[in-house]
Amino acid sequence: MGKIKIIISRHSGFCFGVRRSLNIAGEALKKKKTIYSLGPIIHNPQVVREFSRKGLKVIKDIKGLAVKSGKSKTKEFLIPSHGISPGALKNRALKFIDTTCPLVGRVHKIVADLKKKGYFTIIAGDRKHPEVRGLRGIAGKNSRVLKSGKEARRFGARPEKVALISQTTATLSNFREILSELEKKNLKELKSFNTVCKNTIDRQREAKEIAKKVDAMIIIGGKNSANTTRLAKICKMANKNTYHIESRKDLDKRCYEGKKKIGIATGASTPPYAIEEIIKRIRSDY
Repeated sequence: MGKIKIIISRHSGFCFGVRRSLNIAGEALKKKKTIYSLGPIIHNPQVVREFSRKGLKVIKDIKGLAVKSGKSKTKEFLIPSHGISPGALKNRALKFIDTTCPLVGRVHKIVADLKKKGYFTIIAGDRKHPEVRGLRGIAGKNSRVLKSGKEARRFGARPEKVALISQTTATLSNFREILSELEKKNLKELKSFNTVCKNTIDRQREAKEIAKKVDAMIIIGGKNSANTTRLAKICKMANKNTYHIESRKDLDKRCYEGKKKIGIATGASTPPYAIEEIIKRIRSDY
């Protein structure tokens, strides 16, 4: 089949926040056999399974856990890297281990300050994402989530003081598009805080540039990962031969067969070994 060139994005693998979260969880599990987490600690099925084997139990509802706790020994609860709504922290039946990404924590503080000052907070992002749900939990009723410029155009409310922030794993272009639409409304006061993670911006920018230069682009990461899915969409616009896979078992030979240049990029929660497995698989066929 001849030689093949594989170009790997320098920003592949775990981001700082994810690595930190997993390190904290790993140390905690060395001391405790069972720790609970509201939803996955990060959005990568392989890593979640790995931590489940170590004793991390993923639950969907913290209230159910509180009821089961009863008068028994206090249970340990891990706050995932994307954070949770502050309302859950009032549960005294649980001991909390906070692995929230410091960048997400910074946005929490910004939103709390905006609420205190009476601003109507608009969050640019996916309303179903855990990070966004946590931000809304802080902002309260005086907030709205806008997913796109189109939704911003339809935004009809005219609060006196409006502030725009972003989900950390959103795209900078989407944040700017929403901001542009809000600026057209001539609101009495409009503040904006670009809270998109720099690693996310760099990851997206480099992956897009690689996609333009290769015959096929492979994006590795959880299908439930917002930043990975967004990365795949960005690369797809630059190269139609873009494939989003979770692991080696999802890699179809047709993704790279006959290609001379292959690009690889990953979401922020993709483990380094996943990249190595993909490269090994491709190399074995050449």
